[in-house]
Amino acid sequence: MSKDLTLVFRLTAVLKEPVRYQSLKEAVEITSRRFPYFSVSLGSGFFWHFLELNDLPPRIQAEEEIPCRAFATGRKNEVLYRILAKGKRISVEFIHILTDGSGAMEYLKSLLYTYFKIAGKQISETGDIMLPETEITEEEYEDGYNKFFQKLPAPEKLLKAWHLPFRLNEKPRLRTINAEVSVKEMLNVSRRYKVSLTEYFVSVYHYSLQEIFVSSRKNSRKKIRKVLRVQVPVNMRNKLPARTMRNFSLFVMPEIDLRLGTFTFDEILRAVHHQLQLSSDIKQISRFLSSNVSYEKLFLVRILPLFIKKMAIAAIYKGLGSKRLTGTFTNLGSVSLPSEMEDLIDYFNLIPPPPNTSVKVSAGVISYKDKLVVCFSNISRSRELERLILGHFIKDGIHVKILNNN
Repeated sequence: MSKDLTLVFRLTAVLKEPVRYQSLKEAVEITSRRFPYFSVSLGSGFFWHFLELNDLPPRIQAEEEIPCRAFATGRKNEVLYRILAKGKRISVEFIHILTDGSGAMEYLKSLLYTYFKIAGKQISETGDIMLPETEITEEEYEDGYNKFFQKLPAPEKLLKAWHLPFRLNEKPRLRTINAEVSVKEMLNVSRRYKVSLTEYFVSVYHYSLQEIFVSSRKNSRKKIRKVLRVQVPVNMRNKLPARTMRNFSLFVMPEIDLRLGTFTFDEILRAVHHQLQLSSDIKQISRFLSSNVSYEKLFLVRILPLFIKKMAIAAIYKGLGSKRLTGTFTNLGSVSLPSEMEDLIDYFNLIPPPPNTSVKVSAGVISYKDKLVVCFSNISRSRELERLILGHFIKDGIHVKILNNN
């Protein structure tokens, strides 16, 4: 983590009416007690960082121009998530060491339910929302990675990937572009190609990256890497019998190897479809779970002082982790709410964590009823990737509406 590489993501619910601050303040105090495992601050010991329970509720603040800012992890009087409000918007920002998008969405749904009840809205059906009065189970606290760990062969080593040749913004670098499309139109196009919505988006992502690669190659004399690879998170709760609210996602990484030549869109669709289907199979993806947890269990790693671990991890990330990816794409899926809450909310939005200086641009989508909102997190000066992806949607007959951006 750093001031720029914050690991912080934002989920937003855009309501039909302006937010009432006092009702929100009461709702936050109630909801935070239902999710005590999120009320933690970061501590440091001789060997490891650790999470310390903290009874303070999260901070409520006005939305800032730059989203997903870093938490002051050294502060003992601040928990590692925050609530933001502005106009008709209620947002939550979480640091990824606490939870992933699925866990954060459970919190936000519970917060919205409590907020609407306090604001005087009649809600008789609650669906699958985690209510303030429901019992907190031990499963919610579990470390899913360790619970389902088994020693397996390591995944195949990956070639270093090509990166976008864009210049970086001045600090603070992060800018976002948000666009709204119809879920129905997106699904119709995906079905026409006989792929899922995620497979279609990731294919458009790869195809757009290839266009930029071909264009930049003409203007470069340097020898450049030729593998395009997009990281796609997988919610492991859908793969294993887990109810943990802690971070429990892994990644699949479909790729296009341009050493074989340029690819048509249909060729990319087939490649991405089969790679995502195969790599997200539980037997295959469990190899990544095994590999990640195995390092933590090594005796040598366990006895190393924390300051050495931090230097080693930073070097590994700089030399390897950040160079395996060309881009990242997160699909948080469709948000379902009780019918009496549905008409109180216009749409949801997901802002992915700021990408690193190699990847530069990441994308996230979330859908609600017929509105699918795409958000690009970008730390570069170019908006070419966003233009190509959204332009491809338009060519395929999907109407695109640009929302408020910064």
